[in-house]
Amino acid sequence: MNNSKFVVVAIGASAGGPKALVSVLSKLPLTLPVAIVLCQHMPDGFTKALAERLADVSDFKVREACDGSVLSAGEALVAPGGYNITISAGGRVNLQRANQGPSPSIDVMMKSVAHAYGARTIGVLLTGMLRDGVQGMKAIKNRGGVTIVQDEASSVVYGMPKAALEAGAADIVANISEIPQRIATAVPEVLSGG
Repeated sequence: MNNSKFVVVAIGASAGGPKALVSVLSKLPLTLPVAIVLCQHMPDGFTKALAERLADVSDFKVREACDGSVLSAGEALVAPGGYNITISAGGRVNLQRANQGPSPSIDVMMKSVAHAYGARTIGVLLTGMLRDGVQGMKAIKNRGGVTIVQDEASSVVYGMPKAALEAGAADIVANISEIPQRIATAVPEVLSGG
């Protein structure tokens, strides 16, 4: 797939996230010109198994991110547990040991993607507690990207999506079953605007 122009889909999830991530990634068509980077709050040692599980259900090549990896269309990178992931211009992955707060940090990941890709970003905030991801979604929205949050009815914990919605950081609220189509619909709009 041509990597010269693709959309970065930055996905954050916490409690209830693995099932929600399966629901999203299993329905996203590989024909979409997107690269995916995702943060699921998990400790060391668990995210590799999550990446393998997602690879089993997705057409995308899913793997745990390594320091120095590069985002590529048709691939999904899972932030490793215990580390914060940032994406620099050109799609290069940087990992740093997380010292505080929930990790991997959704805010840290989303802010870096917004900075590197601007309007060519789609932020997706799924089920989870607390407020991680709110500032990242704001950053994506402020740079002209599209932001999507999971609705209360399909969330295991409606903390992060609700916080983003209340902060004015959500363009779209959707049931988990509708989020893949919402992403697919947003991609051409984002590409044409970015």
